[in-house]
Amino acid sequence: MKKKILFVNGHLNVGGVENSLINVLKSIDFNNYEVDLILFEELGDYVNEVPKNVNIIYYDFSKTYGPFKKCLLENIKNKNWFAVLLRLVFLLKRVAGVKALYLAKPLFRINKKYDCAIAYRVGLCTDFVGYVVNSKKKVTWWHHGSYDYSEDQTKRWTKLLRKFDRLIAVSDSCRDMLIDNMQEQKVQNKIITIPNMINVNEIQNKANEKTRYNIFHNDGTTLLSVGRLSPEKGMINCVHTCKKLVEAGYNVKWYLIGEGPERKEIERWIKEYRLENQFYLLGAISNPYPYIKATDIYVHPSLVESLSITVLEALALNIPVTVARSMGPAEFIRDKENGLLVEPTPEGLFKGIESLIMDNYLYNKLKKENREVLNQFSPEVIMKKIYGLIEVS
Repeated sequence: MKKKILFVNGHLNVGGVENSLINVLKSIDFNNYEVDLILFEELGDYVNEVPKNVNIIYYDFSKTYGPFKKCLLENIKNKNWFAVLLRLVFLLKRVAGVKALYLAKPLFRINKKYDCAIAYRVGLCTDFVGYVVNSKKKVTWWHHGSYDYSEDQTKRWTKLLRKFDRLIAVSDSCRDMLIDNMQEQKVQNKIITIPNMINVNEIQNKANEKTRYNIFHNDGTTLLSVGRLSPEKGMINCVHTCKKLVEAGYNVKWYLIGEGPERKEIERWIKEYRLENQFYLLGAISNPYPYIKATDIYVHPSLVESLSITVLEALALNIPVTVARSMGPAEFIRDKENGLLVEPTPEGLFKGIESLIMDNYLYNKLKKENREVLNQFSPEVIMKKIYGLIEVS
């Protein structure tokens, strides 16, 4: 009999966590596992990549957002009783604590008992699996490169994790960070490492697809960065670094793939520095691999990173990388051997990029295949660990 597995995530929009989840779903042996996927916010850009064997269950939480009174009145008017009742449960949760989510169980009508339920994001997904889902085994994934919970939040989080069998960190340094912040040894003992998956063959195949923008044709150096335009990702440092490169006389074109709250601020600096002909925002793109393949140097400016999937993807396409030093990339980037690790500042990024522009030997050295590094993130290796997670009692 097939084992019943549940994954829970907010959406499948473009993002590192969602890309990782899609890779896992594509690699599951459906001869042995029956898989459900619950989404809350929207289906998203990657939904067409979900294998047909996966049963997608969508609960629309979007109607529960916004000011309480307005939300309630609009949903009553539209007779959206699911949203009305769920919003009341969320209100009670704020007053009485997360245990109030037990009251939401009848709203979801999840009659199936799972062998393993996996919250692929911490937060609401973890709360949902902890208090709403009926499962023999419960697991949650931690993808963040920093720990920002207060002491009170940590106590709540620790209490919730008592309901879980495992907390998965995507790197050893991430695991160590979580152990340092957990207050109970029983919870600390539940924390293990399972890295994100990199499917090199699929990345290389997708890199040959046609692109929306035909942009990588110039006589200078092409730079590319991929990630959310948010403070912790450090994308704004790319603009400041580009200014330094132009002032130093380098002919560069820099492209950013991604969206986020800092877009307007980045646009302001582009205009301020008069970089309209050197720096370009391409927005969110579900398949960034043709752009990575076509670039000269991949630049990763993120200030905090639990692992860094896009750096691994660039290595899979043999593109030299300049990476801001943080705990995730520091585990697999060996400076000047398979990439450059630099200080997470405009000056640090500038020095790394400049060394690759000026030093042909170093550039060609970093352009070699990185199978030794990538093999530890292969589907075969990662799925063996996930199956072990599901099967071990």
